[in-house]
Amino acid sequence: MSSSSFHDFIVPGLDVLISDPEFLVPDKNTKPKARMLYVPSFYLYRVLDFYNEQSNRGESARELTDIFGEISGAMNLNDSDTFVFKNGMRLKFKDLPEGSDFRGMQWSSHDKYSSSRFHAIAIAKAAQETFGKENVAIMTGSDQLATPALFNRIDVARVNPDVYTGRVKVLFPEDYASLWWTNHLIPKHVWDELFPDTPLVVNQYVELVFDPCDQVDSNYQSIGRFNGEAIVPLRFTKIKNPAFKRIRPKTPGQAMLFDALLAPVEEIPIVVASGTFGTGKSFCAVATGLAQVMDEQYKEIFVCPRDGVLGREIGFLKGDKIDKILPQAAPILDNLEAVISLMDVKRDVADSDCGKNRRKGGCDQSNLSIKALVEQYRERYFEFEPIIYMGGRSISGSFMIYDEFQDMERGQAKALLSRVGNDSKIVILGDPNQTTNPHLNRTSNGLSYSASKLAGDPLTAVVSFDQSREIVRSAAARHIAERLASHKFVNT
Repeated sequence: MSSSSFHDFIVPGLDVLISDPEFLVPDKNTKPKARMLYVPSFYLYRVLDFYNEQSNRGESARELTDIFGEISGAMNLNDSDTFVFKNGMRLKFKDLPEGSDFRGMQWSSHDKYSSSRFHAIAIAKAAQETFGKENVAIMTGSDQLATPALFNRIDVARVNPDVYTGRVKVLFPEDYASLWWTNHLIPKHVWDELFPDTPLVVNQYVELVFDPCDQVDSNYQSIGRFNGEAIVPLRFTKIKNPAFKRIRPKTPGQAMLFDALLAPVEEIPIVVASGTFGTGKSFCAVATGLAQVMDEQYKEIFVCPRDGVLGREIGFLKGDKIDKILPQAAPILDNLEAVISLMDVKRDVADSDCGKNRRKGGCDQSNLSIKALVEQYRERYFEFEPIIYMGGRSISGSFMIYDEFQDMERGQAKALLSRVGNDSKIVILGDPNQTTNPHLNRTSNGLSYSASKLAGDPLTAVVSFDQSREIVRSAAARHIAERLASHKFVNT
């Protein structure tokens, strides 16, 4: 497995192109993956097998067919012709070399001409003979291609290894500290001078460390957000509604997420939050969303739980739509209960609910009263909608939450994100390391795809949590995350 994301010659697996056809339409600012892409000509025909499928793979195949057509239309499709992308990377369609002997390849013979994987391996082997082993790699996210590639001594490049995190932490020279503490900003030209290899994009968060022995303080005064011209302090780390005064960020990641969630909708209407379990992503979204709905900044919290795949039925479940979807909405309702337990609110419950607690001074802190409030708040401030019913909808004036977005495929992500209407804030949550969709990996899922495609967009804020160090759920959860992180296998 290569530790570098750049090779002179790369043969992309068909899985890379199917999961993200836009891999073949980079803009001029996209970092090239290689000097030359060798795309097996067999792919031109293989995608036709998926063309009529009513699935995400079929949608990608149709998109790839159009892209292949545009590229091939600019070429003569002979072996010497290449296509040059806007970022300088080149592409050449390659056939299996005539007269070459691949009997030494570790591959079953019946796959020789029917498998796109065989073509990728064979073309990479031929390129190695010409350009050397160290210069050629297979790019894939599939073990079905990575394993035989490694057996045949072909390097495997990681798929999109540089997932945008939305934050950066630097040791800032003390000589420049006055810019921050006195002027409350770091101009872009100063940053570019000090950190030329770390360019910033709009709405990227920056942790400034002025002394290597110090940590960012609890007031988050050393965290800023880049507005395109300068790094400025966070403005939205406190909820204005007094009922939420006990709910404040506990970690730098939560401070960044609060800032993005509480920013005016015209400033940041799109928020992507990525991080491991227990970092408080959903809690922050529910708390800030509820406060803003109660303050009439939005009309409702619109939640679309992961109950299935857009365009597919979810099967038979008893009850009406709410009864069917509430089991999938349990994570949001659990966080609503946690938020309510910290709020300063009057809990109005029936006398019968309070009887056993009357001698203890009332029923405000009873589990039953909190459960009753969860039900009241759910009915008053929330709307839940199954994914299956999202087609064609336009959600306006709402605080929208999409949870578990790491299990969305690229086409599904596009369909769901496009539902946002006027004056709505859309919040995407998930953990890229907990992808359960067998067709996705840590970088090809809808969460990582959305983060990478929206990086630098002036209307988007991306916040990634710092793995186990920012887990707030419990000491046990933090311990589990640390233990699991120490025994990771490379995801190819």
